[in-house]
Amino acid sequence: MNHIDAKKIAGSTLWLTASFALAKISQLIAQIFLAHLLSPKDFGIWGMVLVVTTLSALFKDAAIAGVLVHRGLDDKKLVDAVYSLGINISIVMFAVQAVLGFPLAQFFHEPLVFPLTLTAAIVFLIGAGAGSHGAVLQRQMKFRELAIADTVSGFARLGGALVCANAGGGVWSFAIAEIAMTLVDALLKRKFSRYRFTYHFIPDQSAIREVQAYISSLVGINLAVYANTNGDNLIIGRLLGSQSLGYYNLAYQLAMLPAFALSQINRISFSVLSQRDNEGQKIYLCQMLQLYALLYAPIYGLAFVVAPWIIPFVYGSEWTPAVNLFQIILIFAYARGFMSILGTALNAVDKPNINAAINWALVPLSLPAYLIGAKFGGTKGVAIAVALVMGLSATIWFWISMCRAAGWSIKELVQPVLLPTIAIAIALASVIIIPLPIYLQPFFVVLVYGILVSVISAGKIPQMLIAVFKRSLNIAVKRVDEN
Repeated sequence: MNHIDAKKIAGSTLWLTASFALAKISQLIAQIFLAHLLSPKDFGIWGMVLVVTTLSALFKDAAIAGVLVHRGLDDKKLVDAVYSLGINISIVMFAVQAVLGFPLAQFFHEPLVFPLTLTAAIVFLIGAGAGSHGAVLQRQMKFRELAIADTVSGFARLGGALVCANAGGGVWSFAIAEIAMTLVDALLKRKFSRYRFTYHFIPDQSAIREVQAYISSLVGINLAVYANTNGDNLIIGRLLGSQSLGYYNLAYQLAMLPAFALSQINRISFSVLSQRDNEGQKIYLCQMLQLYALLYAPIYGLAFVVAPWIIPFVYGSEWTPAVNLFQIILIFAYARGFMSILGTALNAVDKPNINAAINWALVPLSLPAYLIGAKFGGTKGVAIAVALVMGLSATIWFWISMCRAAGWSIKELVQPVLLPTIAIAIALASVIIIPLPIYLQPFFVVLVYGILVSVISAGKIPQMLIAVFKRSLNIAVKRVDEN
């Protein structure tokens, strides 16, 4: 990696990290306020709506347009064909989601699900084409513009949710928030990209055939991921009711909050990995895995020990049942981060078919596991099934598949993450074994983790993190001066 590449990557990472932080802070604020204004049942009803809206979102033009990041923008015929296909699919998905809302409401025995699903479908019409503009920005490494769009649209979601909730909108606040966010996001991406697409009602078939396999694999991956990560909501909502789903939904969103940052970082990683040779890809991937483990292991460790008092304090005592669920799902969330990085790498090395195959193979394992968990352990049983099947087992599978696909040694990819993972496990075990006051537990976890990582690495890891921080700070200062 040359100096210019390193500077651009670091600068892009800073922009997206900052935008993610702001967007998620706004989402967290909205969630806290809504938790006080709405009931766990309202959260559960929206969780039911998410079963179909999350499925529909897999076919948004942003998913289709991802091929432009991989293939580039040189072939105008291909670019326009992908853009046109994305527009057409968005219109079709608006109709499909609107229709699916009725049987979904019947399945959950919750009439309100139908009008909510129908209203939420409007985001397809509003956002049609925005995914292609976002892909142009991503391919051109214009992550500053993407960061601004993400941040502003995040605050638009916050504003929409709070205004509607305070006006007595109840569960409708969630739908209004999504519409507000999509509208702002679409307008900003079109403004920043300034790319002139040409829409054709019937896209060029020869151009579509060139990327058909790649797009099909991406959609296949998303469908399998959907089945694996939303089957729990479907089963809890049907078997255990909307209130149980409300607790689970809140715990899941909180646990996954840090991991969602990777969706931003992976946008950079995909662009970088797509333009490197095999050796460069391996080096970059090892660095990403190590940094993720070093930074996220203590974050999740701290979240585990503070959850018993901070969730009831912030959200209210009625949300106490979400605490244990949150702690269990943290295992899945940590492992999911590795899967996200490795999955992005598989797509970048032109192996999305393998990514799709792994996820589809997990479907017949995950859904029965969720059913068994719900039967014998209720909502907590489902959370345990998620942690074991979709967390630990799936991550190991991804590691093996990535190494085989790229011809790398699994030891090279696993070694960077072992020390942070073992260190945080020892730190948490120590807190559980040693009776400490609640206010000392977070400090003890960080202390034990820091000592283990520093001593075992002979001081190399702290030095590396300090160097990364200094480089990032210097780049940030330079960018501020340039602006």
